[in-house]
Parts: sequence; structure tokens; C-alpha cells
Amino acid sequence: MAERILIGAGVGSGVANGPAFVLTRPTESLALISTPGNRIGLIAIKKAMDKVAGDLENIKTAGAALEVTQALAMILRDPSLIEVVKSFLSEGLEAAEALKRAFDKFAKQLEQLGGYFAARAADLGYLRSRVIDELAGVNNGLDFPAEPFILVADSISPIDAAALDPKRVLGVITNHGTPTSHASIIIRAANLPMVVGVVDSELISTGDQLLLDATSGQVYVSPSQDDLAHYRNATHPDTALMEAILDGGPLEVSLFANLGSSIEAAHAIESGAEGVGLFRTELLYLGRQTPPSFDEQLAEYSALLARFGSKRVLVRVLDLDFDKPLPFLKPAGTGKYANRGLQVLLANPAVLQTQLEALSAAARLNPVSNLWVMAPMVLSAADASAFVSLARAAGLSKVGAMIEVPEVAEPSELAAILHEVDFLSIGTNDLTHYTLGESRESGSITLADTRQKTVLAIIETVVAAARAAEKPVGICGEAASDPVSARLFIKLGVDSLSASPALLPSLRAELS
Repeated sequence: MAERILIGAGVGSGVANGPAFVLTRPTESLALISTPGNRIGLIAIKKAMDKVAGDLENIKTAGAALEVTQALAMILRDPSLIEVVKSFLSEGLEAAEALKRAFDKFAKQLEQLGGYFAARAADLGYLRSRVIDELAGVNNGLDFPAEPFILVADSISPIDAAALDPKRVLGVITNHGTPTSHASIIIRAANLPMVVGVVDSELISTGDQLLLDATSGQVYVSPSQDDLAHYRNATHPDTALMEAILDGGPLEVSLFANLGSSIEAAHAIESGAEGVGLFRTELLYLGRQTPPSFDEQLAEYSALLARFGSKRVLVRVLDLDFDKPLPFLKPAGTGKYANRGLQVLLANPAVLQTQLEALSAAARLNPVSNLWVMAPMVLSAADASAFVSLARAAGLSKVGAMIEVPEVAEPSELAAILHEVDFLSIGTNDLTHYTLGESRESGSITLADTRQKTVLAIIETVVAAARAAEKPVGICGEAASDPVSARLFIKLGVDSLSASPALLPSLRAELS
């Protein structure tokens, strides 16, 4: 199976490598207590709620996890909740429907409060399910394999999160959930790497080898030996390397972090990132039927800029990295670059304009920020010019382009692009694949292939042109974190290298 990279929002820090265990819930407790004539009264429901509350209170945990489990127990013991259940039962509803409506009512009240409370509303669904399990006499607890594994689930409840054994669970991946959910708080407190909101996580099967990087929100399915070796020092830091980091002086280039959500900023800063060299905005868009609103984007971008102060934060606008466009985007382009990069956004100007305006507004809310914005996979100088015009109109001052296809490295085209933009960023992943004529799904390309003569010649051409134009140029592909490649890039004259926060300490040590 060829390597596939999925993205989500990283929670906590660390890297996990191991086989997947996909969690399923085979027993439907709701159906068991919803059979005709099965009348369950208030006393039985109250007993079930007290039992689940007691289980929560008896979970052996501490700190943030303890606060969460105690808070959930308090919800179940809230007299007003059982009164709502009672009122629905008095209307003639059966237990299952009465519980559903009561918990839904409480959830809506939390959602209306907004902010912290809205994020807690999802917990009510987990609590209701656990109470229904108790009423049905079903044990839907977690049944895990004996050997260590990475847990993959559609979602995970705070109750189940608190019961995870760090000696067996190497990391956690969920399709749904947020970095601020109760389950995420508990898992982060247990120092387990986690990635939530992973689109296409349902493609993972039990037994698949996974490499989970919580610092950048990336999940490698069937990772190559190249990637496994690359992450080895991140998984088990070498003492000598860490000492070298402390002893090493300033480098010839800036080292930035690749991030997928603002929640990952804390670990990037801890890892010594001098800023952000690639902020992937796709997580805001994936898995949706409509694009994120201006306000949703403003909140995420503002949180990101606030974490980095005056340090550079380079944001890439939406980049489609797959064959089928999102439901709200009109397809664009033909051939091997169809539905990729900037051309898709130019064909959907309203989506692009909202994103650019949200980024500009975030910069205004953070006046000390140093925001740079770039277009993905630019295919021509004309497209670059159109993007720059839209970005300037939105009020953005630092606007650049990603170089990811060999055609734009042709001297006249490259000169025309540099005339329009303020900086360039070289995406070595796609550039290597397209230059060598290999499909990204083939799994045959390695980090070392970026050092092949044909690829390196293009990178050298781009760097030389940028330096001649006196404009910054950096590397943000996977090869930037490979010390051998990084040294070559530095010799060619790049200004910066950007990599996963988990890989920055060992990269800095090697380059020192």
C-alpha cells in the first residue's frame, strides 16, 4: 500500500508510530430499550444516571482530567436534568425518547451560551449514550488488543478518554472532535499524541501501520521506511543531539514550523520555531458542505497570530491536494494539474476573497503581527498577478507564491512571477513528483529524490532568481527537515527552512 498523508488538528505534542486499532461500537443499546412495551420508569433512569456518575467519580486520574470527569458527574447529578426527564416521561414518552429530548435540551442551552459552554455540548451526547448502555445492561466499554496500538475512532468520549492506558495506547486519531473538547483535554493531560478532525480517517483499517505527528496534525498511513527513519529522533530524542541544540550557535537560515491549526502553536514555540513557514488552512474547509464563514476564519487566524507576536507567520490560502474539489468549489483546470492550487481559487473568487479579507482583518486585530500570505501551486505569472491584486485589495502587504511545478521555473516565467510577488516558497513534495513524472500515489518517491540533479537544478534556478530579485525564498516541503538536503538548500542560498515542530530540534542540532 502506498503512503497516504491525512491531516487534522494536532493535540498536545509528540509522535507515535504503530499499528492502527479501529474502534467500533457493535451493540446498539438504544434499540434494546426501545422495544414496544418496554416501559422503563424514572427510578431506573435515576439509578442508571447515578451509576454512570459514580463510575466517573471513581476514575483514577488527576489534574485537568480529574476536573473533567468530576464536571461530567455533576451534570448527571444535577436535579434539574432528572426533572426534565421526568417531565418528558409524564407526557407518555418512553425512556429512550425522554432521555434523548432531555439531554438535547441541555445541550442546546449550552450551545446558546457559546464559547466554552458550546464546546461542552457534545459531552451531553456521550453521557446520554452511557446512561442508555447502563439501562440496557450492555457493556460498551473499550476492548483493546494486548499489544500497543494507535487508536482510531469516529469520536471518543471523555469517559473513554480517561480510561485509556498510556502503556498500550500510543496515540489517538478521531474523525470528529475539536482540540478543546473534554476528551482532547484528558488525552493531552495524559501526554498522548492526538490528531482530531482527520478527514478520511475511515479509510484506515485495523493493522495499518501509522505514523502520527501531533505537532503538525499529520497522519502517515503506511509510512515509508524513509519517513520512519526521519522521525526516529523525534520519537526518541537522542541526548547528544539535544545537547548540541543547547551548545550550537545561530544558523545561516531561519527555521520555521509547518502547522495545521492554531492549537499546534504552543509546541512549535517550545521546539524553537522562529515563526511559521507554512500554515495549512485546509482544516477549516475539509469535511464541510459550505465554506467557513468570515468570523470562523478570523477567530482561527487571530489566535495563530497572537501566539507568535512579531514573528513571521506565513499562511497558505486553501490548497486542494486531492482529485475531487470540495462541494462548494467549482472545478478548474485540466490534465495533471486539474483541481489543484491557485487556479481553483481564482475560479471561485468569493471563497478566496473571504479568506483574504479574514486574514487581513486578523492582522489588523494583531498590530504587531508579521503576516505573510501565499498562493498554492502557481501555474503562471498571470495567475500570480491576479492573486496579488486580490490580496492587495484585501489589505495584505506581504504576498507570495509557491513554486511546485517545473513549468514556472522557466526563466522568463519565473522573472514575471518575481515581478509580481514579495517572496517565494518552494514546495519540494509536489515539485519532486512532477519533475520526475511520478504519481504522488505511487509511493516510489523518497526524500533523497529531491536531491536528484533534475530537481535540484530547478530549485537552484528558483533560488538564484529570487536572490537576484532581492526577494526572500524558502523551502517548506518535507525535504527541508532532511539534514542532507537542508545543507544543500543552504548552500544554494535559501533564507529559511520550514518543517514539523517535532523535527525542528534534531534539524537544528544537525545543522549546528
